[in-house]
Amino acid sequence: MTRPSAFARFVALAVGLIIAGCQSGGAGSGSPSTAGSAAASQVSVQAPTSLAKAGTVTDCVDIEYPPMEYFPSTSVTDPNQAIGFDVDGARAVAKAWGLQLEVRNVSFAGLIPDLIAGRCDIVWTALYVTEKRLAQADAVPYMATGWVVMVPKGNPKNIKSPDDLCGKTISIQTGGQVEVQSAAQSKKCTDAGKQAINIQGYPKVADELQQIVVGRVDAVWETDSAVSDFMLKHANQYEVGYAFPKTDTYGVYFQKNKADLKTALSAALKALKDSGSLGKLCQQYQIDPVVLDAIK
Repeated sequence: MTRPSAFARFVALAVGLIIAGCQSGGAGSGSPSTAGSAAASQVSVQAPTSLAKAGTVTDCVDIEYPPMEYFPSTSVTDPNQAIGFDVDGARAVAKAWGLQLEVRNVSFAGLIPDLIAGRCDIVWTALYVTEKRLAQADAVPYMATGWVVMVPKGNPKNIKSPDDLCGKTISIQTGGQVEVQSAAQSKKCTDAGKQAINIQGYPKVADELQQIVVGRVDAVWETDSAVSDFMLKHANQYEVGYAFPKTDTYGVYFQKNKADLKTALSAALKALKDSGSLGKLCQQYQIDPVVLDAIK
C-alpha cells in the first residue's frame, strides 16, 4: 500500500482547513463585494493605455468556480454582480489604475478566443499558465495552485496516489490541463499493464463535482481551490486522497505584444500584495495567503 508523502498530507490538511475560522464574505448578498474596491483604496499605479474602451478594463470570466468567481445567489445573473477572489482582485486592480471594471461572463472554452478577438482586455478566471495558452496570449502569474484528487470520506477505494486511479472512475472538467494530465496518467496505467482510468468529462465544474455526490465516480480530479470550497460546503463527507505539489500558477491573461498591460498588471499585483490587500481577500475567501508568493 502506498502512503502519501508528508508534503501531500500537509497539503491535504491545508485544503480541508485552509483558514480556520474565516468566513467567505458576500455569499448571501445580492450585490458585489466591496472588498476589491476597499482593498485598492490606498494603492495607485500607472494604468495601461491599450484598453479596448477608454476608462474601463474589460475582464472575461467563467463565473462558475467558487471561491474564485461565482454569483452571490442563484437569482443573480448580471456578471458585474459576481464575487470571488478573482473578481474582487480584478476590481482592486482596476481601482488601483483609476479605472472601472466591466465583467463579461464567458464559457470556459471561449475565454482565450474572446481575448484574442479583442472582446476583453484581460482574462482573470483561475486559468493555469501553460505553454499552450502562452502560445496564444501572454500572462502574469498571481497565485500558486495544484490539483487534488478528492474521494468520499474514509477513502473506500484506497486512492492515495495517481497510480491508484488505474481502473477507477473519475470526473474532471474538460478543456483544461486536468484533461491532459489525467489522459497521460491513464496511458501510464495501460503502459504498465493495468486498467485505464475511466475518465468522465464535464464542461462545468459543478457538474463534475456532482458526480461524486450521486456516486457515479470514485474520485474527482480538480484544482485545490475548487475542492477546498466544495469540502467546506460538504463538511465530513469528502477528503483529499492525494494532493499534487503546488508547482503551477494561475495567471491573468492579456493579448500578446501589450507591454503596457504586462507592466501595469505586474505593478498593481505587487503593490496590492505588498499592502496586504490581496492577503485579506485570500482570508475572506478561505484561501491560504502563501499562494500569493507567485506574485514577483
